[in-house]
Amino acid sequence: MSKTPEKLILEPTTRCNFKCEMCVKQSKGCKIAEGDLDNAVFSKCESLFPFLKSVIFTGIGEPLLNDTLEAYISRAKDLMPKASIRGFQTNGKLLTLDRAISLLKAGTNKICISMDTVRPELFDAVRNGGMLSDINQAFDSLKYAKKLFPQTDVKIGIEFVLMKKNMKELPYLVEWAGERQVDFIIVTHVVAYEKHLEKEIAFLNNSHESLILFESFKQKAQIQEINLAKYYQAILKVNKSKKDIEIYKMAEVLKKEALKQDLYINLLDILSEQPSEYDQIHTVFERAATIAQKLGIELVLPSIRPKTSRECCFIEDGSMFVSWDGNVSPCYFLWHKYAVMRMGYIKQVTPVFFGNVLDVSLEEIWNKDAFKKFRTKVKQYDYPNCHAWCETRCDYVLDEPFYQDCYINDIPCCDCHWNLGLLNCLA
Repeated sequence: MSKTPEKLILEPTTRCNFKCEMCVKQSKGCKIAEGDLDNAVFSKCESLFPFLKSVIFTGIGEPLLNDTLEAYISRAKDLMPKASIRGFQTNGKLLTLDRAISLLKAGTNKICISMDTVRPELFDAVRNGGMLSDINQAFDSLKYAKKLFPQTDVKIGIEFVLMKKNMKELPYLVEWAGERQVDFIIVTHVVAYEKHLEKEIAFLNNSHESLILFESFKQKAQIQEINLAKYYQAILKVNKSKKDIEIYKMAEVLKKEALKQDLYINLLDILSEQPSEYDQIHTVFERAATIAQKLGIELVLPSIRPKTSRECCFIEDGSMFVSWDGNVSPCYFLWHKYAVMRMGYIKQVTPVFFGNVLDVSLEEIWNKDAFKKFRTKVKQYDYPNCHAWCETRCDYVLDEPFYQDCYINDIPCCDCHWNLGLLNCLA
């Protein structure tokens, strides 16, 4: 196990000049305090820079609201290896020509701009506080700044938050990006921090492997003249008929087989799923990927269905997260206190901290037994897929604070959408 992290995510601020509808900051359950990264916290991180592959200045807020950002990037450049990455993600509103020049001059070599549509009216509705013209200005500014600093091989990208209402926009956005020589596009599914946003989620809750298992049981049921499609009606009945009991028993056998194969399956979701749901998003992704390949754009797409074989990119890549006030966390999921929707219920997320840089060095925090044990447990991936498994409320997942999952793990990763391949981010 490495004695130092390879990637550092530093939060410049939790303040923002936008009120995006899908942002955690606009949700009722948000308990995130506002503040800016200052020199006291940043200086405590400097000892790590010579060993890092990348430092990303991003978090809940808009990085360009921190006027000291360029100074931090410049200091990171001086201390980090030559081939390292120094980047940030922005909504683009403040990325004027002067700011673009100062950022590239400081040593920024990766910039990701949030953009979810090429239609001005939809952009204005989704990104409350900004306009599509802001994005045009940001790209024009970067294009000019790159000419002034040809020695800076800066990579420019876009993050696209995929929702049902903007899903079909993706191929057009890829074409738009190609005209502006964008290097990469990161696509991520929306996270429902409020109940009304659940209807915008485009991913499907059951994996490909679960669907195959269900279809095999569906065929067995048909031979036995059992209609699994009536499962929901059967379980709701107080006085069950013989047929209802047969449906229920068949479903229980299916669930046990799924557990045996380490699959997650939600019968209520799988029975209500329409074939067109998968086909729609798959068609959009294929078209976007074809255009991106033709234009030479790196397109990172999320899974349409959750992966059976999970992977935590944060732990696997040796990432460490430091909030604006110095708290050290393992990932985006456990970085702040907020509420998120799970299975139609509200789940309170309590942050996981292993120390604060103002009290203990980052090297000491990284090598703490508690942090090392956490990383080891995560990489074992021996925890349930709670986002889709339960057909009713699960107190293990939803109760606050989190104590354990049903496998008796004390790490709160059982319903993380990142390790299921559904969420992507700049890291």
